[in-house]
Amino acid sequence: MPLKAKKPEAVEKRLKMFVFGPPAVGKTTAIIQFPNSYIIDTERGSDFYSESINKAGSVVLQTNNPDDIKAEIKALLTEKHQYKTLVIDPITQLYNGLQDKWTRIFEKHTEGKTAELQDFGMRYWGRVKGEYKSIQRLLTPLDMNVIITSHQKDLYGPNMSKIGVGPDSMKGDDYFFDLVFQLTNVNGKRVAITIKERAEIGKNKFPPEFEWSYENFLKYYGADVIQRAAVPVVMASAEQIAEIKHLLGTVNIEDAEVNKWLAKADVDSFEEMNSETIDKCIQFVRKKLEPVKAGK
Repeated sequence: MPLKAKKPEAVEKRLKMFVFGPPAVGKTTAIIQFPNSYIIDTERGSDFYSESINKAGSVVLQTNNPDDIKAEIKALLTEKHQYKTLVIDPITQLYNGLQDKWTRIFEKHTEGKTAELQDFGMRYWGRVKGEYKSIQRLLTPLDMNVIITSHQKDLYGPNMSKIGVGPDSMKGDDYFFDLVFQLTNVNGKRVAITIKERAEIGKNKFPPEFEWSYENFLKYYGADVIQRAAVPVVMASAEQIAEIKHLLGTVNIEDAEVNKWLAKADVDSFEEMNSETIDKCIQFVRKKLEPVKAGK
């Protein structure tokens, strides 16, 4: 079997970052500095900044409903629009909203059972985390800057001794993003502490600490990347989805092989694939079908 690895190419990635900090540090004030933003406000924090948001050419959707949020991100991913930055402020309430959603669903199916049987366990948490990750996956191909904020919480080690602070969101959120900043106040100035930056050794864009400002992000990350217009992604069409399912019903392809396609595309189903990726799957199965037709 021929080896599939190839030399990596440099990729110019959009600014996608995770920001956390304590109450009253000014997380909302910080993120609304980014102009032309689509702000998903999950706890009505934007109520106090309407003048600044309007001046920046930004808009606000106030909701922590996970279905609404997922639908909005899909629309931003696939439709032409003028917005350059997606903000979810804070992600903490989206995660809480997912727990509420799946609690209602599980309670409905355990209605009338004893309280002990309503300890939903791993299936419940699997559903919550699975849907949360499906929302995260939409952020990867989204051709926009992405700013996710989170509340801050204390972290504890052995014997309940405090070992530091971290984001109050789903475990592993900080692994998903290339950039993680802790927001703090130093001598009356809003300062970002660089907690994590994925970069070649010695080629970090951001210093360990810097004053938070939109101008500094343009300076460190690059204005050409941050300010460019979003390009919509063409998703799999209904015709493509119908064709791949028809082909898979005709040609014997192992489930393990199909699961590899989904895993490589980082999706749960063909419906979540983009048009280019699902077309490659269709072409692959069509080639498998040619010997079958020739044999007939």
